[in-house]
Amino acid sequence: MTLASCARPDWGEPLQGNEMDGGRQLLASMAAAEKKCPFCRDADVNLTLKSPLQDAAASGYLLWRRPSWIKFVSSNPLGQPLVLATSDGTRFQQLLVPRKTYLHGRVFSYLAHNNLPIALALGNWGSWLGGGVGHIKAEEAEVRPDREGRGLWFVWPLPFLAEASGVKGQEFQEHVLVDAANRLVIARVISDEREKTLVRFDYSDRQKDDPCLQPARIAISGLEGGGVIDIVFSDQQTPATCPDDLFRLQKPENFQELYMP
Repeated sequence: MTLASCARPDWGEPLQGNEMDGGRQLLASMAAAEKKCPFCRDADVNLTLKSPLQDAAASGYLLWRRPSWIKFVSSNPLGQPLVLATSDGTRFQQLLVPRKTYLHGRVFSYLAHNNLPIALALGNWGSWLGGGVGHIKAEEAEVRPDREGRGLWFVWPLPFLAEASGVKGQEFQEHVLVDAANRLVIARVISDEREKTLVRFDYSDRQKDDPCLQPARIAISGLEGGGVIDIVFSDQQTPATCPDDLFRLQKPENFQELYMP
């Protein structure tokens, strides 16, 4: 009984009637406001991984654009790039400069190869990194109370995962915890059909001088092996433009090419 209690999810049973309607109106209002936020952002980032098996740290530059374009560059103290990685949400590219290796392919393949939840390939990373609700249909979301009284959980399915990944019989859901009084996303959980957490995002240190209240810290937990990734943002900016070319890498002539189908 104790183990079952500990495994209980943070959200309660779906609300009905006026409570459900009021929650959906709040979600729709937040989604509409989010559309007015910057199309692309960038920042310096420090990443730390802590797990029972290993601890690691990295720092670099991160650029992201809605819906799911990402570019990360890690450099040495002299400013020379060591790792460059980009993704459009479907495919990825990676240059490991010290090893002279160019790796590219499907995001699903990369996640599976590194024992990471394949549901991460479905995220709206612009909203996930910005701590937003994402572009969802509010009228289709379940509204659930938070068991600790922190706000409301909004829940919707990710039904296209099986078709996109080639994995049949799997159903996943996205859960977003909103502080209704302050209209802020506190946490985000991706779970399977048994409500087992596959990955969790916790947002903190919102930037008060940012009209979209960009979080300055994101903790990612629930990963295989108990690892926790902490992302700290600094010197956040809003680039005037961020064209597709910024998110594409060219393989140097002397680099070995590896492909993940």
